[in-house]
Amino acid sequence: MSDWTWEYLPDAEHVVGGLTAEQRRDIENVAQRISEAVGVRRIGRPFDITESASGVLSHGDGPVMLWYQEDYRDDVVLILRVHHFNADALTGDE
Repeated sequence: MSDWTWEYLPDAEHVVGGLTAEQRRDIENVAQRISEAVGVRRIGRPFDITESASGVLSHGDGPVMLWYQEDYRDDVVLILRVHHFNADALTGDE
């Protein structure tokens, strides 16, 4: 288990506001797996001030698409934007 965590940027309301609790759980599960994977990938890599954060990255998993950044200063994955491809079907919007 790594010390890496994840959080929404700027906050949950701006990133996942309007999604159902089930959709948020899907997104948070993917975010957790990403933060664990980054933590493993960074094992043994010393902090380098010239590489303080990644560019914007994306990851798709099932109906979930996330855009995020890896902040190496604080060991945190910042979830910037999400799309849940089942959102329209679950809310009745089409």
